[in-house]
Amino acid sequence: MYENNVRLVRIELCDYKNVAHGILEMPCAASRDFSCDRAEILGIYGQNGSGKTAVIEALSLAKDLLSASPLPHGTADGIAQTAKASSCALSFFIGDENEGILAEYAFTVSRSEASARGVCVSEEKIAYRTVSTGKASPQKTLLHYKAEEKSRFLTPKYRYAAMAKNEEDAVELAVAKKLSLRNAASFIFSEDVRPFLLRGLTDSPDDLTLKRIVQTLSHYARQGFFVVDSNHSGTISIGAVMPLALHFDGDEETPEQTLLSLTEPSVQTVSTYEFIKKSVSAINHVLGVLIPGMSLFIKEYGGQTTEDGREGMRFEILSVRGDTKIPLKCESEGIKKLISVLSILIAMYNHPSVLVAVDEFDAGVYEYLLGEILGILEENGRGQLLFTSHNLRPLEMIDRRDIIFTTTNPDNRYIRLSGSKGNLRDQYIRSIHVGGQKEELYGYSNPLEIARAFRLAGKEAGDRKERK
Repeated sequence: MYENNVRLVRIELCDYKNVAHGILEMPCAASRDFSCDRAEILGIYGQNGSGKTAVIEALSLAKDLLSASPLPHGTADGIAQTAKASSCALSFFIGDENEGILAEYAFTVSRSEASARGVCVSEEKIAYRTVSTGKASPQKTLLHYKAEEKSRFLTPKYRYAAMAKNEEDAVELAVAKKLSLRNAASFIFSEDVRPFLLRGLTDSPDDLTLKRIVQTLSHYARQGFFVVDSNHSGTISIGAVMPLALHFDGDEETPEQTLLSLTEPSVQTVSTYEFIKKSVSAINHVLGVLIPGMSLFIKEYGGQTTEDGREGMRFEILSVRGDTKIPLKCESEGIKKLISVLSILIAMYNHPSVLVAVDEFDAGVYEYLLGEILGILEENGRGQLLFTSHNLRPLEMIDRRDIIFTTTNPDNRYIRLSGSKGNLRDQYIRSIHVGGQKEELYGYSNPLEIARAFRLAGKEAGDRKERK
């Protein structure tokens, strides 16, 4: 898949939603172990509205930028109301065993009236550290883009000079900058900018490292970095279509996701249909174990031209239990969600350079099954899984260093629990009630106050009836 492993190491958020500042480290990174010889799981727990989903959404924004896609509409809503911009810095280990580099990609998203999406990418930076046997060198910045600078918006100066060798090049880079601002997309990872960047690189160690980082992260964003956000789950809840995340090792043409109709047969191009058949075959190996006796069956209705004029296939996916076949729409929301992400979870289990980030992984999934899945992925998997959840069962199943908790302090939003090495679930509940952590974990409400609030609300609405 890659010449070297690619692993997420660290996430830092500033002024995004209700996170004034927060840092999350993956389990191996916290112990400075970059050997990448086992799966890494990071669960994020906390009360509603405490910054769990913010992490998943920030990863989704990073994936868009690294893959040269525009940021989605509504991104401006994620910028904290008291701030003009939000920033995120992601660190990745790129290498083999404990030898490699820690590559940092940092970006800032600012409000912008000039963009149709209401935001622009106002700043980007690529920096790195060398890593040897767990020890990292001081960080060095390789490329820094600041949109507010009108002329030399790229530093170091020699980097800009190597890219803009003449006036025509300078004009084309200026145009590319305007397009990236208008489209709310990355400048550094833009398809228009990359030829200038790569052409200006030499055989110096820093230039070769920059080339390695840009090419590796760009490919990784398309082939090994998967984000399942609340929109994914919401689409399933509506019941009209089911998003199916797809992954096949080393295949650049694989679509990352396709929407399958649940109300009528779907029509996909022949190439996409072949990917779906392979995915369903792989999913069936796991699905029958997770949901005993269940499998998927593809019913073909024959060739049909797609809306854009390409050769396609009309088909429907059915749920099979014994001799009974039923439409997939008749299955529970939890089963449909499992099916929709199984392909990328299989990839995460088998490949060290696959990251799957899932918001509300527990939604609709039986808690015992959730715990078993996480335990198996942690014990035998090879990739990385980052998830948010409200279900406390995983606290009893996976290593305590694989869990981060949100706090009530917006300036220090994420922590690991300190203290005893006993049952993490019990410790978490105890910390909520009696404290003992360096930050408060829950904005505790007195049950009597809650009951009183319900009574007052009922009286206000005219729904209150006096009890006999």
